[in-house]
Amino acid sequence: MGGFFKNNPTVIIALIGLLLSVLNIVNLIQNRKRDHFVSGIPLFGGLFILIGFLLSHHKIWALLCFTDYSWVLFPYSLIFGGKINQKKEDNNENEDSKR
Repeated sequence: MGGFFKNNPTVIIALIGLLLSVLNIVNLIQNRKRDHFVSGIPLFGGLFILIGFLLSHHKIWALLCFTDYSWVLFPYSLIFGGKINQKKEDNNENEDSKR
């Protein structure tokens, strides 16, 4: 096992990224159970996995970067994020005008 990491040191970077992705998912689940919100670091674990495995000889494992849910939420927030925020602002303006 020690020889594997000596021959592939970039896999350690990928394993750190996998740990960050798992912690990010656990954080998301725990936020739903609790009353307060603690943010994770989006895309950070996925980028570590991507970089670590693309620099190693095991490039197919770079697809594990998509275990980080931020890869899916990032384009969604770019497309629909402004519309959701605009609806919230419109609702706030309507409430203010009623007062």
